[in-house]
Amino acid sequence: MGQAASAERKAGAIGSDRAAGIVLVLLFRYNLHCCGIFCYNPPRVTVEESFVADTIWWPDLAGDHVKKTQGLKVSIRGAIASGRIGVGARLPPVREVAWRLGITPGTVAKAYKDLVDDGVLEAVVGRGTFVATEAAPVAPPVHAGFLERLPEGMVNLRSAEVADVGQADAFREAMRALPPAGPGDYVGYPLTGFDITLRRHIADWFAAPAHGEIAAEDVVLTQGGQHALVILMQTLLHGPRPVVLTEELAYPGIRHAAALVRADIAGVPMDDEGLLPDALDRAATETGAQLLCTSAEAHNPTTVRTSDERRARIVAVARAHGMQIVDDNCFCPAGAAAPGYRTLAPERSWLAVSLSKNLSPDIRVGAIVAPPGGSAAVRQVAQQQFFGLARPLVEVVTAIMESGRAAGLRDAIQAASGRRVAMAREALAGWDAAIRDDVPFVWLRMPRGWRASSFLRAAEAAGIRLKAADEFALIDGRAPNAVRLTLTSEQDDGRFRAALDRLAGLLAQPPLEVDV
Repeated sequence: MGQAASAERKAGAIGSDRAAGIVLVLLFRYNLHCCGIFCYNPPRVTVEESFVADTIWWPDLAGDHVKKTQGLKVSIRGAIASGRIGVGARLPPVREVAWRLGITPGTVAKAYKDLVDDGVLEAVVGRGTFVATEAAPVAPPVHAGFLERLPEGMVNLRSAEVADVGQADAFREAMRALPPAGPGDYVGYPLTGFDITLRRHIADWFAAPAHGEIAAEDVVLTQGGQHALVILMQTLLHGPRPVVLTEELAYPGIRHAAALVRADIAGVPMDDEGLLPDALDRAATETGAQLLCTSAEAHNPTTVRTSDERRARIVAVARAHGMQIVDDNCFCPAGAAAPGYRTLAPERSWLAVSLSKNLSPDIRVGAIVAPPGGSAAVRQVAQQQFFGLARPLVEVVTAIMESGRAAGLRDAIQAASGRRVAMAREALAGWDAAIRDDVPFVWLRMPRGWRASSFLRAAEAAGIRLKAADEFALIDGRAPNAVRLTLTSEQDDGRFRAALDRLAGLLAQPPLEVDV
């Protein structure tokens, strides 16, 4: 009994000595670490290597990425696209990736989660993260709201409409002048080529030195400019989650069109000459974008015109990355002469055009101008989607164009816009406003003391409806402190000028109270 107790005490003492030794070693290593004598940093892996038994690929963060999360996603997407990791392959655990790459587990977890949300990966509880076997279900796009009539007395400087120069009478006359219907008319679906005459008129209507020669065969009619964007994205994008690049401030319809086709959209910074080519190149590298959607002649909302030199550099980036270019040309001034993307890069450039900004948004006629001889694919998508424009609409618009009445209305609309531009220059003199003679809206930067959101509320209280910069910002994007006001939606000159004077008065009197 005594011997057993003695052995137990001896074993305990040995155990205590060992524990003390381990503690001393750990303290020693800790002191060396703190003194800088011994520093252990996990190795940064920058090459693909085998990691675990069922993983034959390793992510690489050697690229120049603004965010490590983005770099990790680019690496994973690239490996999947190239076939280096196949469907069903298991990715390394989050903590192991973080340790090997010298980044935080949260960074890795965020990248994995984003790719799971995009349907690229799928997470299985208790097993890990795998390359998705099929596209994950995607939530429907966020409802963008319907167009609604403004309250009585409210001045509309928000939506981009055209001046009333007699469109209603012109279209009614065109309807009455249509020839009588013949046997078999209006009982079938639109046939291929039935709209060729209107396509010829559309080609002439938007012809400009900037775009080169436009043949009727290169024109595909759509139900407005927004519809043209959707059809183009349906035609040009491929894969489960393609990426579209556009300006970091952009016409909201681009964002909505991308959502409808289940595409991601990423913003590219711009300056007073247009998109920044280096930023565009970086974004294309990081996202693998397939499409650039831009507005070269009159950017909405900033009025910026992309310079000739900048256009050439943008084309070079698009070619280097195999991107298609869609030029949203709806606000393009008539007769633009500088070489456009369709001239600079005819093999990859498309125009989205519309009669909404130079005739009437009510008739819903737009068009896609394809690269020369390249309309077959987009025409097929359009026909499969909606067969074609309604025959009565085609006949009425064709008639009003053939009569010359449409050209007269367009000239009158441009003249009305010019008068409103002159009013805006006078009323907003002294304020930081971007105003162009050939663009029917103004980009107004807020003076010290005003925020765009509070200015909108003050304008609304004064009976004026505007649009803030944040409505043009992409999701999670940055919005400058500015608002856009349109010039031709309000039809009465007196009410329009009075509204401008009220806005100028507000600009001069920023709020003094501080909300807490």
